[in-house]
Amino acid sequence: MYSQKVMDHFLNPRNKGKLKDADAVGKVGNPVCGDVMYIYIKVNDNRIVDIGWETMGCAAAIATSSMLSELAKGKTLDEGLKISRKDIADALEGLPPIKMHCSNLAAEGLHKAIENYRNRKKIMEEFSKIVGEKDAKALWHAGIASVDELRKTSIEEISNIISAEGVNRIREYFKK
Repeated sequence: MYSQKVMDHFLNPRNKGKLKDADAVGKVGNPVCGDVMYIYIKVNDNRIVDIGWETMGCAAAIATSSMLSELAKGKTLDEGLKISRKDIADALEGLPPIKMHCSNLAAEGLHKAIENYRNRKKIMEEFSKIVGEKDAKALWHAGIASVDELRKTSIEEISNIISAEGVNRIREYFKK
């Protein structure tokens, strides 16, 4: 069913884990299959100098996250935006058609991390107005990168990320 390359990246994943000092996070998920990916990037001089990931999903989701990290590391941000689901699937020597969405999810996660990196100043300013700087940073590092995403995140999840005061400020903000 899976190529040897997929099995290798599933059993021996590369660059797995959260980057403590990530400059941006791309959080993506597929509610149909239940896969969730967090793609963390560290950027220096417009280049992805480090990348990490956390994936909750099937073997294909883990393998695509691993392969994506190898393809993206060392690339410029613009080169990273050009990495496609086809590039990931080809590098893995193919995926079953029913698992192609995993490669799309991995590419989307990287693209979102890059977009979040490029928009981080604006996002942090917006969050800081709502919850203050410290809680804004915590939301950012959790992969929440827009007010719309904040609205869609459960209060239970948010309360595990930020202070009780920040949670109350979010409740008040969305009452308006």
